[in-house]
Amino acid sequence: MKYDNYGRPIYDTVFGNQTTADISLPKMANLGGKGQIPWVRFPFYPTAPFYSTNPNVGTQTRFYGATVLRTDADYTVNSESTRTVQFDIPCRLVAFTGSATYNPGGVLARDGFTGMDPLDSFLFRMEYTTGDKLMTGARLGSTVVGTMENPGEIGGVGYTIDQGASVLLGITPLIADLRIDITLVCLEIRGSSNFSR
Repeated sequence: MKYDNYGRPIYDTVFGNQTTADISLPKMANLGGKGQIPWVRFPFYPTAPFYSTNPNVGTQTRFYGATVLRTDADYTVNSESTRTVQFDIPCRLVAFTGSATYNPGGVLARDGFTGMDPLDSFLFRMEYTTGDKLMTGARLGSTVVGTMENPGEIGGVGYTIDQGASVLLGITPLIADLRIDITLVCLEIRGSSNFSR
């Protein structure tokens, strides 16, 4: 008897293999190449995430994000605001980018950060669905969050996030009247459609 990549029997019919619907989509562990080196690395910034050698698996860059506004009900100086980011597709988190703008009365003020890096106006941390903490504690934004010109890279192969998982972003404003935007730079790992032969 032959089995597919998910351990299910493959039934031969007169007209060839029978096609069946997949009830559960593949997880990251199922997406590597079969009968060859399952993953290879290519640079993505200096961070080098794994790319699948499976010809039926593709990649796509996507930017996920979260915002804390001065008008949000949970906005309090020196108190953490949490935002949840949901991932429907497995991906590797490559870098964080972000910024803060001083926004008193809803109007942008250029002098709100005199002598200060806007990324030092908030603390930041990230926690995975399982409770795994990427940062062991909240850190000044400038130590982990970068800009589009100089992204705050994860390093190594990045941070793997499985399909259906979510991450919790903890953002603590250190001064009043900010708008804080955090962007998660991700490499999505896209499997083939939800059927197999």
